[in-house]
Amino acid sequence: MSWTLLVMPLHVAAADGALGWAADAGSSFGLPEELPPDRELPTVAQVLSAFREAGCHGVPWFRVVGPDPARDLPGCPDPATCASTGGRDLGEVSLGVDGADDDELVEPDRAVRDVGFRKPSGAAALAAVVALASRAGPLLVFDDGGAHAVAVSPGDDPADLARHWPW
Repeated sequence: MSWTLLVMPLHVAAADGALGWAADAGSSFGLPEELPPDRELPTVAQVLSAFREAGCHGVPWFRVVGPDPARDLPGCPDPATCASTGGRDLGEVSLGVDGADDDELVEPDRAVRDVGFRKPSGAAALAAVVALASRAGPLLVFDDGGAHAVAVSPGDDPADLARHWPW
């Protein structure tokens, strides 16, 4: 069975109506009583940099314009043992970039409205989201089944989040 985690800035989630839904999810953690102010959306380059910083890898459902491999999402270094050794595999990664299909070329400076991880390791998703929050501000993470929602803010303690991380 396939499953997906979706990640978006809290202010985008509020504008899209997802924050209200998240409060009614089967389980939720860290949802703020007041919305943080709107922030500039992270760029493709910032998102991928956060994932690399967190030691994560995955299969991109997009292609970044330009020949600089440092901008790309690394592939799995050892697919045979990654899952069994606690590797940080994000699974299949999609970026919600306005006007771009998942498999289209995206410019590194384009704004990212949301990120999807299909079949990720839960530990990898947590590490990636914590790193991304430091660049993008408060984020909402939820699964495609609507069962769980977690808000992650810059400076949140990963160990504390891990106790509430349902994935």
